[in-house]
Amino acid sequence: MNRWREPVTLQGDLVRLEPLSQGHAEALFDQGRSEADWAYMPRGPFTDLADTRRWIDEALGNPGNPGSPSGSSYLPFAIVDVASGRAVGSSRYLNMRPEHRGLEIGWTWLGADWQRTGVNTQAKFLLLEYAFEGLGCIRVEFKTDERNLRSQRALARIGAVREGVLRQHMVVQQGYRRNSVYFSVLDDEWPATRAHLLALRGRAG
Repeated sequence: MNRWREPVTLQGDLVRLEPLSQGHAEALFDQGRSEADWAYMPRGPFTDLADTRRWIDEALGNPGNPGSPSGSSYLPFAIVDVASGRAVGSSRYLNMRPEHRGLEIGWTWLGADWQRTGVNTQAKFLLLEYAFEGLGCIRVEFKTDERNLRSQRALARIGAVREGVLRQHMVVQQGYRRNSVYFSVLDDEWPATRAHLLALRGRAG
């Protein structure tokens, strides 16, 4: 079970997912200032470098992490563009439950220049691959704001199965009572999902 707690670097040809650290703060601040990109997140965009550093501290320290259940475990990543070596976004494992062999992939965001590219698809592939093949998961889940139709389409596109809606699941920005839509991939679905993601990558590349 210790490997569930160990930071890990996941390498692809487009992106590298490496353990989030304060060393990524300036690059993430540059990419994370657009209100539109954070519209459906539990919090708004970064206001300054100090705010970015606080967000990283929260991601690394867990307690008080907005929008995340207490008592859960987390493994946050910086999404790094291989060509430039700069962090262009972030994602994380959360709600890690080794006793049930399940986790969630969430808190995923990318700078505007990296959206609608192969970066998000490859990042999801790397996270799913390690979850199933490295950690032995039998379930990986995702949740998104019911209003966020683009995210729902993206999850369906990678092969995740829509499960249902948790009503008034979270209180987010401006006190909005958010309904959360859950998707998942199971271990017996992973081989087909893996092949599908590789095919998407091939068409994009």
